[in-house]
Amino acid sequence: MERKDFLKQSLALCGLSLIPAGIIQSCSKQNFAGPANVNFTLDLSSSANAALNIVGGSLLTNGVLVIHTTASVYHALSPTCTHAGCTVNYSPGSGVVICPCHGGTFNATTGAVLGGPPPSGLTTYTVTQAGTILTIKS
Repeated sequence: MERKDFLKQSLALCGLSLIPAGIIQSCSKQNFAGPANVNFTLDLSSSANAALNIVGGSLLTNGVLVIHTTASVYHALSPTCTHAGCTVNYSPGSGVVICPCHGGTFNATTGAVLGGPPPSGLTTYTVTQAGTILTIKS
Protein backbone atom coordinates (compact mmCIF):
# COMPACT_ATOMS: atom_id res chain seq x y z
CA MET A 1 0.00 0.00 0.00
CA GLU A 2 1.33 3.38 -0.93
CA ARG A 3 1.68 6.14 1.63
CA LYS A 4 -0.97 8.28 -0.13
CA ASP A 5 -3.55 5.45 -0.03
CA PHE A 6 -2.71 4.70 3.60
CA LEU A 7 -3.31 8.33 4.60
CA LYS A 8 -6.63 8.46 2.71
CA GLN A 9 -7.90 5.31 4.42
CA SER A 10 -6.67 6.44 7.83
CA LEU A 11 -8.38 9.81 7.53
CA ALA A 12 -11.59 8.19 6.30
CA LEU A 13 -11.62 5.84 9.31
CA CYS A 14 -10.98 8.74 11.69
CA GLY A 15 -13.88 10.66 10.15
CA LEU A 16 -16.21 7.67 10.45
CA SER A 17 -15.28 7.21 14.09
CA LEU A 18 -16.64 10.71 14.85
CA ILE A 19 -20.13 9.98 13.48
CA PRO A 20 -21.27 7.70 16.34
CA ALA A 21 -20.07 10.29 18.86
CA GLY A 22 -22.30 12.90 17.21
CA ILE A 23 -25.27 10.56 17.24
CA ILE A 24 -24.73 9.64 20.88
CA GLN A 25 -24.34 13.30 21.84
CA SER A 26 -27.60 14.26 20.13
CA CYS A 27 -29.46 11.58 22.10
CA SER A 28 -27.86 12.39 25.44
CA LYS A 29 -30.12 13.28 28.32
CA GLN A 30 -30.66 16.97 28.69
CA ASN A 31 -32.68 18.79 31.29
CA PHE A 32 -35.70 20.43 29.69
CA ALA A 33 -37.55 21.13 32.94
CA GLY A 34 -39.35 24.44 33.13
CA PRO A 35 -38.33 27.42 35.24
CA ALA A 36 -37.70 26.57 38.89
CA ASN A 37 -38.48 29.80 40.76
CA VAL A 38 -41.80 30.89 39.34
CA ASN A 39 -43.76 33.56 41.20
CA PHE A 40 -45.79 36.11 39.25
CA THR A 41 -49.30 37.50 38.87
CA LEU A 42 -51.53 38.15 35.89
CA ASP A 43 -54.39 40.63 35.87
CA LEU A 44 -57.22 39.14 33.81
CA SER A 45 -58.67 42.63 33.25
CA SER A 46 -55.51 43.65 31.35
CA SER A 47 -55.78 43.49 27.56
CA ALA A 48 -52.36 41.77 27.49
CA ASN A 49 -53.98 38.75 29.18
CA ALA A 50 -57.25 38.78 27.22
CA ALA A 51 -56.63 35.29 25.81
CA LEU A 52 -57.22 33.88 29.30
CA ASN A 53 -60.72 35.36 29.57
CA ILE A 54 -62.22 32.63 27.42
CA VAL A 55 -62.33 28.90 28.16
CA GLY A 56 -59.76 27.27 25.90
CA GLY A 57 -57.56 30.34 25.88
CA SER A 58 -53.87 30.14 26.65
CA LEU A 59 -50.98 32.50 27.11
CA LEU A 60 -47.21 32.02 27.16
CA THR A 61 -45.80 34.49 29.68
CA ASN A 62 -42.85 34.64 32.06
CA GLY A 63 -41.61 31.30 30.71
CA VAL A 64 -44.88 29.55 31.65
CA LEU A 65 -47.83 28.33 29.58
CA VAL A 66 -51.06 29.38 31.35
CA ILE A 67 -54.25 27.65 30.17
CA HIS A 68 -57.92 28.43 30.94
CA THR A 69 -59.37 24.90 30.82
CA THR A 70 -62.87 25.21 32.30
CA ALA A 71 -65.20 27.92 33.66
CA SER A 72 -63.03 29.05 36.57
CA VAL A 73 -60.05 26.70 36.34
CA TYR A 74 -56.58 27.69 35.17
CA HIS A 75 -53.48 25.52 34.84
CA ALA A 76 -49.84 26.48 34.38
CA LEU A 77 -47.20 24.28 32.77
CA SER A 78 -43.69 24.51 31.45
CA PRO A 79 -43.86 25.30 27.73
CA THR A 80 -40.75 23.23 27.01
CA CYS A 81 -41.10 19.67 25.68
CA THR A 82 -39.04 17.23 27.74
CA HIS A 83 -37.95 15.35 24.61
CA ALA A 84 -36.04 17.92 22.57
CA GLY A 85 -36.72 21.28 24.20
CA CYS A 86 -39.23 22.55 21.63
CA THR A 87 -41.94 25.00 22.68
CA VAL A 88 -45.31 23.27 23.08
CA ASN A 89 -48.75 24.63 22.19
CA TYR A 90 -52.16 24.18 23.77
CA SER A 91 -54.83 22.73 21.48
CA PRO A 92 -58.21 23.74 22.91
CA GLY A 93 -60.10 21.52 20.47
CA SER A 94 -58.45 18.38 21.79
CA GLY A 95 -57.69 19.69 25.26
CA VAL A 96 -54.06 18.58 25.07
CA VAL A 97 -50.69 20.24 24.87
CA ILE A 98 -48.81 19.30 21.69
CA CYS A 99 -45.14 19.45 20.76
CA PRO A 100 -44.85 20.48 17.09
CA CYS A 101 -41.36 18.98 16.70
CA HIS A 102 -41.96 15.26 17.21
CA GLY A 103 -45.67 14.96 18.00
CA GLY A 104 -45.43 14.50 21.76
CA THR A 105 -48.70 15.11 23.59
CA PHE A 106 -49.31 16.08 27.21
CA ASN A 107 -52.33 16.30 29.50
CA ALA A 108 -53.22 20.00 29.76
CA THR A 109 -54.16 19.79 33.44
CA THR A 110 -51.44 17.51 34.84
CA GLY A 111 -48.63 17.85 32.30
CA ALA A 112 -48.41 14.03 32.07
CA VAL A 113 -47.19 12.47 28.84
CA LEU A 114 -50.06 11.12 26.74
CA GLY A 115 -48.05 9.97 23.73
CA GLY A 116 -44.96 10.37 21.62
CA PRO A 117 -41.30 10.43 22.54
CA PRO A 118 -41.17 12.73 25.62
CA PRO A 119 -39.48 10.90 28.52
CA SER A 120 -41.36 12.78 31.24
CA GLY A 121 -44.23 15.18 31.82
CA LEU A 122 -44.19 18.95 31.79
CA THR A 123 -43.41 20.82 35.00
CA THR A 124 -46.62 22.09 36.60
CA TYR A 125 -47.13 25.25 38.65
CA THR A 126 -49.75 26.24 41.19
CA VAL A 127 -52.39 28.72 40.03
CA THR A 128 -54.64 30.59 42.47
CA GLN A 129 -57.27 33.17 41.60
CA ALA A 130 -58.43 36.13 43.65
CA GLY A 131 -60.91 38.19 41.66
CA THR A 132 -59.23 39.09 38.39
CA ILE A 133 -55.74 38.27 39.63
CA LEU A 134 -54.05 34.95 38.90
CA THR A 135 -50.99 34.04 40.94
CA ILE A 136 -48.66 31.43 39.45
CA LYS A 137 -46.02 29.84 41.69
CA SER A 138 -43.57 26.96 41.68
